[in-house]
Amino acid sequence: MRKTFFSVLIIIVIVWLIHGMFLIKISKLEMAINTDRKILETVEKDLDKKIIEYDSKVDLEKIGKEMRTKNKMEISNSIKFFQIEE
Repeated sequence: MRKTFFSVLIIIVIVWLIHGMFLIKISKLEMAINTDRKILETVEKDLDKKIIEYDSKVDLEKIGKEMRTKNKMEISNSIKFFQIEE
């Protein structure tokens, strides 16, 4: 009777300790995921700002006109300039 009681008690303690270790690991991984998500959000916001800034600075028609006047280049019919609309 005592052997079975102690063996069940030991098994319960071992399972409890393993469960605790896994909970600690999972909580650490979740915290790492949350910090990475915050970093990703800030990087995506910076990227969006830079894309908007780049689009506002680039004027493709102006570049085409400069190419024709200054460098005397011709624009092919198969290549067309485009504008990005927001």
